[in-house]
Amino acid sequence: MIRLGDNGSQIVARDCSPIPISGREDDEWLRRLVIAAKPADLLLQIGPRGDIPDDEPIATFDGISGKWWAGRYVGEIQFEGRTLRLEPRFGMPALLRWLTAIWGVRLVDSKGKFEQQRIWLWLVIAHLWSGRLIVAAKHGVPYRRIETIHEGRALRGKLLARETALARAVGDDRLVSLTRTRIVDPVIGRILLAAFERLSTALGSRGERNFWLPDRGKTVIEDLRSALGSQAARDAPRVSAQSIRYSPITEVYRPIVDLSISILAQRPRTAASGGESKAFGVLLDMAEIWELYVAKLLQIALPGLRVSHTGRSTDHFRYLLTSVGGETLGSLRPDILILDSHDRCLGIADAKYKTNRINSYNRTGVVTEDLYQLAAYLSGFGDPGSRLDGFLIYPADEEGQVFRRLSPKNPWTLTSAPHRKLWFLATDGGADARTDTATLTETERELTSLIQTALEAPRHSEANQGGGHHKWTE
Repeated sequence: MIRLGDNGSQIVARDCSPIPISGREDDEWLRRLVIAAKPADLLLQIGPRGDIPDDEPIATFDGISGKWWAGRYVGEIQFEGRTLRLEPRFGMPALLRWLTAIWGVRLVDSKGKFEQQRIWLWLVIAHLWSGRLIVAAKHGVPYRRIETIHEGRALRGKLLARETALARAVGDDRLVSLTRTRIVDPVIGRILLAAFERLSTALGSRGERNFWLPDRGKTVIEDLRSALGSQAARDAPRVSAQSIRYSPITEVYRPIVDLSISILAQRPRTAASGGESKAFGVLLDMAEIWELYVAKLLQIALPGLRVSHTGRSTDHFRYLLTSVGGETLGSLRPDILILDSHDRCLGIADAKYKTNRINSYNRTGVVTEDLYQLAAYLSGFGDPGSRLDGFLIYPADEEGQVFRRLSPKNPWTLTSAPHRKLWFLATDGGADARTDTATLTETERELTSLIQTALEAPRHSEANQGGGHHKWTE
């Protein structure tokens, strides 16, 4: 079982921010940690994984300023008896609100009771898990049907005529029948119970036990225990998400099972045969969470349009280049595509969970590669003669370049493509609104209103009025 931050000294920092270190010992430890800790091995995935590699390091050292900077992850990592704790730079209320928007289930912040405790990350994971459980169990626990052959004088279920005739031929007057019995799916049930036990243990017995699990969730857990036994959690099968067979009835449990398997997989890495120590812990990718939150926000705020989240798709549906012979090169997969009722691409949004303050390794506040990326998207989608808008959406930062310099000059135009517009946008993500997502915050309304206004602008130049449209198909 993983135990986050329960021994050794601890360094506490915030994502995408400088890491405070007290001397050479901390510096050398961080260098060893960055080499040993591979984010892909520690990430707890909350959305579709896609095929985007998680190759950004835990932290980087800036030689110009002489500072260590945390990457985009939050969580805790243990290494050599010490702990690196990475907290969300916009605070726990904002993070819980984003997760609430993503899953449509309110995640309670416990009035900050556990925010400064070492279990804070497990609290977020537990809320996320309980939300998925309640959604999956809307119509009951996961059932499957098994077929049972019955032989006797009474008929149970469907008569098996052939088998009954064969029995009668040898003087047996019993009826052979087939019944279908509904039982709790033992594989899914045991995985859920094992994940529940892991979360309960990680959060300990502080205050009310299992306070993070709503009454409906507690009822589901008791129903599973009653059906499978009190020791079922210990018998949880070690399976991969791909090996579980779902029926139309249990398909709704796929998200919670996938999350449960991820939780159960987060076990400490033991020392390798060579004796070198390994890092272990759990991380959440804030870039993934921000991307899912922005997609959900636009889906809610643009009801007349189709907002398609494609950033983590494994399909290659559009390319930057095509050869004379039809060969393609340069797969294009924006985070979000905004389409009209005729499947015409009106806008492209990319969610960027990055700081846009000027610093020693970012002289303009916006990474040049991000501009190249969106420029490629704008050239690869839409009708050549039509207007197409691209949106780079960042978390709000009043000291950042989006607020100070770039956003006031919106929209920016691609130099050689006047119909292609680029917007720099930011929203605070409801940092002061706690977890209530029923009402958009002021900056959320401003963001979505601006996008809607941009998309309502005329789509064609006068020279191309009435021309054909290029539809987007996934």
